[in-house]
Amino acid sequence: MATNKRAKRVVGWKENAALPDLNIKNVIAKIDTGANLASIDAADIKIVSRNDIKYVKFKVMKRNNTVRKTSAPLEGYKRIKSSNGDVERRPYIKTTLLMDGISKKIELTLTDRGPMDYTMLIGRKSLGKRWDVNPSVSFLTKANNIESKNKK
Repeated sequence: MATNKRAKRVVGWKENAALPDLNIKNVIAKIDTGANLASIDAADIKIVSRNDIKYVKFKVMKRNNTVRKTSAPLEGYKRIKSSNGDVERRPYIKTTLLMDGISKKIELTLTDRGPMDYTMLIGRKSLGKRWDVNPSVSFLTKANNIESKNKK
């Protein structure tokens, strides 16, 4: 019996993405298969409780000097080892990544990425089996495809 395999889409080393649950319509993300999870540049991270549920409130610092205040339920903390070997304990949330017309639930860690060139980093676990990466190109996806909510 034949099975229908979904064709993988190809992304470059940097792409347009959106996080609709956080009301972030467009962010330029670096695709990094060396990283496991996704992370975003967050500032003023505060943990608050509402009705016995912990939430994390934070500001997303985009490279065009805009700031988006948002919040999400806190899922927990992850120990993340950076490329220079430092280990950091980061809060993480679950949210929807929308890229190239495909939406996917991901784990997103919050950290100060101030010195980094990109607001968001998307790791291999967040890419899953939906995308292949061509590191020699960028912006293979169309920015207007982040607006569509084509769930696959």
